[in-house]
Amino acid sequence: MKQETINESNKVGLYGQRVYHYVEQNFDRQLKLEDVASYFHLNKCYFCSVLKKELGKTFSQIVNEVRVEKSKELLREGNLSTLSIALSVGFNNQNYFNLTFKKLTGMTPLQYRKIAHPNEKEA
Repeated sequence: MKQETINESNKVGLYGQRVYHYVEQNFDRQLKLEDVASYFHLNKCYFCSVLKKELGKTFSQIVNEVRVEKSKELLREGNLSTLSIALSVGFNNQNYFNLTFKKLTGMTPLQYRKIAHPNEKEA
């Protein structure tokens, strides 16, 4: 029985891993659920149920997580404006970027930048 569980969990993660990889490669583009599901040759309803089953997340959650992780790299690396960072990682709206960032990290992008660069003075 234990072996069945291990084999089943290996099968279950296949699409999830591939979707994460696809999103990581294309995070800065407009990612529509229908288009990505079609890329994987799945209808969107089945695609959503597979992601929920394998990862416990929706497609939007996956995209937002990847985009926030990429934005954290940009916040650590330089002094681009938060608007520039939001646009470069695929968010079309700075307010939505700020809300999503705070929801996933517990802090705003500017608070995160301050922690990443504690010795820099505010402009």
